Amino acid sequence: MATGVNKKTRSARAQVVALPVNKIKPSRVNDEALYLYGVSPLMPLTARPKITVPGIDGEHRVEAIPCAGLLCWITRVNAHEFAAELNRKMEELEWLAESSVRHQRVVSAISAKTALLPTRFGTVFLSENSLASDIDARKKNLFAAFKRVADADEWGVKVFLTAAPKAAVVDAKSGRDYLEKKAKAIAASGKPSPDVEIEKFSTELQKVASDSAQLGKVSSGQQGLQWQASFLLPRSRRKQWDTVLKKYAERWAGSRRIESSGPWPPYSFVE
Repeated sequence: MATGVNKKTRSARAQVVALPVNKIKPSRVNDEALYLYGVSPLMPLTARPKITVPGIDGEHRVEAIPCAGLLCWITRVNAHEFAAELNRKMEELEWLAESSVRHQRVVSAISAKTALLPTRFGTVFLSENSLASDIDARKKNLFAAFKRVADADEWGVKVFLTAAPKAAVVDAKSGRDYLEKKAKAIAASGKPSPDVEIEKFSTELQKVASDSAQLGKVSSGQQGLQWQASFLLPRSRRKQWDTVLKKYAERWAGSRRIESSGPWPPYSFVE
């Protein structure tokens, strides 16, 4: 049985800080559950990278175990805390903040060394058998996902409005006259509306990326945020990507600001 919490942890991303292996406790075998970080292609034992950051509980090591022909990255955790009490623990903000940072550190550490399909924060299995069974049932989709995200990273892009557009002064005798003259002035200027500009920007980024994912409605939580999206960018196209960003940053200087973050594991492109 697995429990998954549909919550992204981008806000908790942090620099990976290695902890000496001898300070991480060995895995437990009693009353344990398996916390899953993600899945990688199967590789020989000698080729598996060592992950030295502590696991999700801050104490126990990260392991790579074979699962139905793939490699699952797990930490053996206390079943009570991470399975039976997981929903309640998710409401404890301090626990949630610390745990989500640990989750992202592990995912980042693995992704830096091998291909990884990351799981959502809070994905837990009660046994190796239940984990292997779930992986086996998803194997076809997992192999397709590996092919889709191979040699690519996720990048997030946001566009912020930094200055309000200047309103044109229109001399008019009536409301109707005002609207007609304003429409003519806009048409004569030949300048596209802000939405058209952003659409062009998005289209150019999509031509460089191999896939994209809109992040839903822009919230009012970030002042001036006009548009946001995630892109799956092949590493070989990084220069083209930077060229597009630079082009629009210069084009929008003084009116809009572009914020690009990455590279990240491909959370938005893995089911």
